[in-house]
Amino acid sequence: SRKEAQAEFAARINLLGQAMANYLDLAHSPEKCDEALTKLMVQVEELEGKFSEFDDYVEQLGIKRDEIYSAFDGRRAQLLELRGRRATGLLRSAERILNGIRSRVANFSEIDEIQGYFAGDLMVEKLRELITELQALGDSVKADDVQTRLKTLREDSVRQLKDRRELFADGGNSIQLGRHKFRS
Repeated sequence: SRKEAQAEFAARINLLGQAMANYLDLAHSPEKCDEALTKLMVQVEELEGKFSEFDDYVEQLGIKRDEIYSAFDGRRAQLLELRGRRATGLLRSAERILNGIRSRVANFSEIDEIQGYFAGDLMVEKLRELITELQALGDSVKADDVQTRLKTLREDSVRQLKDRRELFADGGNSIQLGRHKFRS
């Protein structure tokens, strides 16, 4: 009967609204927003099928569909913005750490010192943690950039130390070019 259909529709649309509120509360990532939106759209489609002979209910479901899309689209955009700001902050931290590492290794006089520093220093470890956090945020571009810069810094530090050793002779008192030595 029309009255039973009306009562059932009212109950189901109310449950849909509650489900939407619950899913919004649980949507802490853009991916969770997408999952929740899919689940809710399935429910809307089921209701449209069940109440298809009632035009006014189909119209209400259309309004509810738009409301759900709008709510989750807004939440998703907000979460993506937060994620982007977090990734940018992590990148800034990584850049400061890279500059500190660069300054530190410039003073080393042995390749083993450089290798040991990159293998076990807390700042290098912190940088690796930032890379992992960037990957967890889904920002593989920034994570790969920091990873590459760390690797390049390590390789450049070793190469520069070797170059200095080849260029300077007699404990740094002379410059050596091939077999020729020039005293300062």
